[in-house]
Amino acid sequence: MVISALVGGALALGCARHSQTSPSPTSAIDPSGLSLPRLSQLLHPLFSQSAPDPATIFQEPFDRLDPVRWREVAIKGATRYQIEPLDGAGSLQASSQSGASILVTSLRVDPRTHPWLTWRWRIDRFVEGEDLRRKEGSDASARVYAYFDTPGLPWQKRNIDYVWSATLPVGTMLESPYSKHSKILVVESGRDHPATWRTVERNLLDDYRRCFGADPPTLVALGLMTDTDSTHTDALAYYDDLALGRAPSITAVESPEPKSRPQLAGTLPDETP
Repeated sequence: MVISALVGGALALGCARHSQTSPSPTSAIDPSGLSLPRLSQLLHPLFSQSAPDPATIFQEPFDRLDPVRWREVAIKGATRYQIEPLDGAGSLQASSQSGASILVTSLRVDPRTHPWLTWRWRIDRFVEGEDLRRKEGSDASARVYAYFDTPGLPWQKRNIDYVWSATLPVGTMLESPYSKHSKILVVESGRDHPATWRTVERNLLDDYRRCFGADPPTLVALGLMTDTDSTHTDALAYYDDLALGRAPSITAVESPEPKSRPQLAGTLPDETP
C-alpha cells in the first residue's frame, strides 16, 4: 500500500471533529499506525451497546453494518464494505479494486481477562502479486487488526495485523514495512480453500508476547481490511462472527443459521520469535 505515515498527517487526524453520523472516509492514513485519538473520535465506545454475556465481551454477527459501531477510514481510494446475504445469512463483504480503506471499531478490553479473538473469513478472489515484506506489494486479501493502548505518540501505538497470506506460511511474523510498531502475523495461508469459510481463534495475550516481548496493555480497537492499492489488482473477501471472549468457542460465534460448516484454520507452529 502507498500509505502516508507523516507526523503532520497523524496530528491532523488526531484533531478531527467527532461526528454522530458516518463521515466520508479520511484519506492518506496507514492502518498500522492509525491514530488512537482519531479512533476514539470516529467511533462510539461499545459501552453504549447492550451489555454482552460476561464470557463474551464483544460480538459482531454482521447482520447489518452498524455506522455507530463501525467507521471507515480511507487509505488510498476505498474498499467497498457492505452486508451481503451468503448461504442464508448476512456477512460483511469486502470488495477492493486498486484501493484500500479500513473498518474500525473502538472498545476497551483487558486481554488478560478476555484474551480470545475469534472470527470467520473466506476469500473468493485473491490479491495477485502480494509481497508483505515490501511496501510495493503489501496488500492482503483479508486482514484483522488488533490495536493496543501503548505509550508514545499517536502513530506509535502497537498493533497486530492478522493476515490471510496467499504466499507466506502460517506462523510467519513480520515487521510491517511501514511501521516497527505493527507486526504482521500470518494465520491462514495459500489458495487451497477458495470460497470456503475458515475459522480463526487467536490468543491476544500469547500473540502480543510473541510479537512485542511483553504483556499486552488494553485492547482499544479492532480493524478489518481488504486492500489492493499497492498491487493495483482486485480482491473479494467476507468476514463474519467476530468475537472477544474468555475462551475460544466456535459455537459461541455461530449464527443460528450458519453460512456453511466452518473449517478451523490450523494452529500456528512454534511461535517463538
